[in-house]
Amino acid sequence: MATIMDSMTVKPLSDALGVEVSGVNAADLGEATFKELREIFHENLVVVVKDQDLSPAEQTEFAQRFGEIQYHISPEYLMDGQPEVMILSNEKEDGKFIGLPDGGSEWHSDHSYVDQPTGYTMLHAIKVPKDGGDTEWTNMVKAYETLSDEMKERLEGVIGIHSFNRLKNQRLTVPVRHMNDPDYYKRSPPDAFHPIARTHPHTGKKALYISPRFTIGIKDMDDTEAQPLLDKLFAHIKNRDFIYRHRWTEGDLLMWDNRTTLHLALLGVPEGQARRMHRTTVLGEIPF
Repeated sequence: MATIMDSMTVKPLSDALGVEVSGVNAADLGEATFKELREIFHENLVVVVKDQDLSPAEQTEFAQRFGEIQYHISPEYLMDGQPEVMILSNEKEDGKFIGLPDGGSEWHSDHSYVDQPTGYTMLHAIKVPKDGGDTEWTNMVKAYETLSDEMKERLEGVIGIHSFNRLKNQRLTVPVRHMNDPDYYKRSPPDAFHPIARTHPHTGKKALYISPRFTIGIKDMDDTEAQPLLDKLFAHIKNRDFIYRHRWTEGDLLMWDNRTTLHLALLGVPEGQARRMHRTTVLGEIPF
């Protein structure tokens, strides 16, 4: 365990990735402490700041210290009066979900389907169910570093194709609630093209940048070669040695770096138990 700046206590979450931070208020961080937290974040990929009680405006202000807010493609789940915050929830009002009920149910990195994807995501636990609702992260730096030299050489300069549109992805099914929703598919932007091995702009480390949810193919490579290659890489990134599973506690502010991790919502919340999270995302750079 290490103590930083006299008040911020930091301890590892797992051997795979991540640290837990306590003793700070994200709504009132001095500049020196914020810079220290940001460095810890870049090195550990996932940070859980414990015991936070942030208003949506305070969460937005904290996120903006990392960069420009990125808005989600599904505007119906953005918070009224604070659209920088997206609601993830299984709660209903007048028979309709008040937030996205099943977001993140396949391994993915946020907004990789656009030219300039998300850098950072912050998720604040407002209501936590007694059962279910865990989330997992996989360390894509370790996933890259444990590839064979032959595979690393094979991936050099190779470009993945990313798409929001589930109809283009042979590995996915369409959720029941979207089967008769043509507007859901109309909102899909043009495909995005990103290096399969990308470089982190702050640490210089390389990470795999693909996901079963959004990566549908490889540029200038026939599917007869591309899909088996992607399948092999997708199996590799699910190695349990790379993965941290988080059991949420109310007040957790969990931040992850989308350049170097994938995440998966495990769902499984029983009927009658409420789960509500507030999400903010920060724009990253064009991957290189």
